[in-house]
Amino acid sequence: MKMSFAIIIGGALFIFLAVVTVAVFMPNWIWSPPQTTAAHVYTDQQLLGRKLYFSNGCDYCHTQYVRYYDVDFTGPVSQGGNYVFDQPLTLGSERTGPDLSYIGRKRDMQWEVDHLKDPRKYSPMSIMPNWDFLSETDLEAIAAYLWDLGNREAGEYMIQPPVEYAHATNPVEIPQVTPDPQTNPQGWDTWTATNLQDGKIIFIDRCQVCHGCSGNGLGVYAGTKVITPADFKQEPFRSMPDDQWFWHVSEGIQGSVMPPWRETLTETQRWEVIRYIQQMFSQPIERDPDEGDPSGEYADLVNPLSQTVETFEIGKNIWSRECSLCHGNAGVNDGIYNQFLRPQPANFSDHEHYGTLGNTDYLDDDYYWRISEGLPWSAMPVWKVKYSEDERWALVYYIRVAFTQTLARPEATISQVYPDIYLAQIAPVDLTGNDLDVGDSSQLVYRAPDPELGKVIYTTYCAECHGFTGQADGWNAQYLVSKPANFTSSHTRGLGDGDWFARVSFGLQNTAMPDWGEWLTEQDRWDVISYVRKYLVNATTPGQVTFQPSIFTANGGNVNALYLSLSQANWTDEGGVLDPQHGQDLYDQYCSVCHGEKGTGIIPTDMSAGVGYPEPFAGNMPQSYVYQQIWSGVSNSTMPSFKPLLQPADVWDLVVYLVGQTQ
Repeated sequence: MKMSFAIIIGGALFIFLAVVTVAVFMPNWIWSPPQTTAAHVYTDQQLLGRKLYFSNGCDYCHTQYVRYYDVDFTGPVSQGGNYVFDQPLTLGSERTGPDLSYIGRKRDMQWEVDHLKDPRKYSPMSIMPNWDFLSETDLEAIAAYLWDLGNREAGEYMIQPPVEYAHATNPVEIPQVTPDPQTNPQGWDTWTATNLQDGKIIFIDRCQVCHGCSGNGLGVYAGTKVITPADFKQEPFRSMPDDQWFWHVSEGIQGSVMPPWRETLTETQRWEVIRYIQQMFSQPIERDPDEGDPSGEYADLVNPLSQTVETFEIGKNIWSRECSLCHGNAGVNDGIYNQFLRPQPANFSDHEHYGTLGNTDYLDDDYYWRISEGLPWSAMPVWKVKYSEDERWALVYYIRVAFTQTLARPEATISQVYPDIYLAQIAPVDLTGNDLDVGDSSQLVYRAPDPELGKVIYTTYCAECHGFTGQADGWNAQYLVSKPANFTSSHTRGLGDGDWFARVSFGLQNTAMPDWGEWLTEQDRWDVISYVRKYLVNATTPGQVTFQPSIFTANGGNVNALYLSLSQANWTDEGGVLDPQHGQDLYDQYCSVCHGEKGTGIIPTDMSAGVGYPEPFAGNMPQSYVYQQIWSGVSNSTMPSFKPLLQPADVWDLVVYLVGQTQ
């Protein structure tokens, strides 16, 4: 056949139509996937919204299909039956914006309308154009279309694991153990049988640096992360199923620095560390460590380090950075991160258990063994993973001198010397963005000290030893041989900025005063220094005693609106329990040093201190007002907010005790 122009054109059209028929029409004729629950008949309003969605080019940026290899999916892998009512089938071609396959019910209808009008209202960095030129009817139609896409489930749950991790359960079996009829210690036997020691070592070696030894997401490296690591003590981790755990541990968390541990840990190791986290942090129960006595390589060991101030300071350095968070600055088990740990960390003020000077119930090997290997059935870390033998022995020495007091304090042979650069520091000032661009400031912080922020830090970390009056009369000062500094004494009044900064940063040699530069930020240190100097050191003239007037009386008996509706009856109706005796114990511990016995006020015994004391409690103070003062504190005074120290139940106990004294 001779190839004429007409034949060429006709053949090309035939081929084109054949391809279109096979690729477009034939699938539509023969394709009949089973309908899924994601598919639904569109209403007239939704059909209009669908038409507007595609005619305005929304599919240029948003897809509506989830593929198996997607890592940012919003639901299950898409099935053909999801689209049986979509004619024509248009799934989108890019994903500049999020995939919308399962967007139904994830955002309310008004949100969708407002977002279309002004995307930056909800997503300030969005590049999506404004669609406010569309009519309200058209906007509502698009919102109705989106409202019914996908599984139509509110996404108030964690993203679900992909198919290879779905329904995974821990395959490491927990053995059955026969109780010892002689009641011999079985802690280590039962602990190691469950592989929890292996999981603990993995956690300490790989995870603790970010998640912290108490599992709250505040490890020594956590503060450098844009995304704070997970707090395993909170939801959703407390009830998270095994497959979620295994998926996240194996693959990491997209958008964070959480590593994909499948690259370096075996499947068994991943399950072991998961079980340790679950048992110690997410789902803790009280267990007796029942550890027995040191044995094997630890039995009868004696501290090889010299009993010197240098050894003491090395131990204190580690304690300040690692141990005080759970055991507390004074070693009395009141660390800020010990909540929900079961069993609770050791209280070294329990001299009946740990021994006093001359009592040798607990010796070097007892402490070194526990520091090195941890304790079974507890979150006590295996510190041999992180610290050398000498460092662990230095920690043993520090604990025995500073807290259990079973060793005498070493004699200081040389005075403490602070680095010149610290002594030369002056209180920072506010910096602007331009100051930072120039980069010639000697400051590492951006704002001037704030005494009110410093008061919160002082309440949280310092008051337990130095007391709320700053006169070394804190509730934990009694447990320390080296008494805390008295900020109202004459020698503190002449200290300059650098002197304060150096002392707070490096602590005081041969005392339990922590080297806060190991833990608190520079800004926090300057804030707390400003509070101490303003309210405790320079508050009043030495030799004069002042009394702060009753806020309740001065305020005309008014109560902050945030607290006005507080009700004892509501607290008890909701299951709360009131314990006035516990309230009195709390009052004696925290409040009596300033307010005197039963709130009657006090006459200072140290007339040279120059501290301002509060007046006696006013009569007939309502419960809501008392709660307000305890919970929020009083600005521009030494009365702190007790949020860092008390739970709401504690506050109610204090309230019922105090109100009973003032009526």
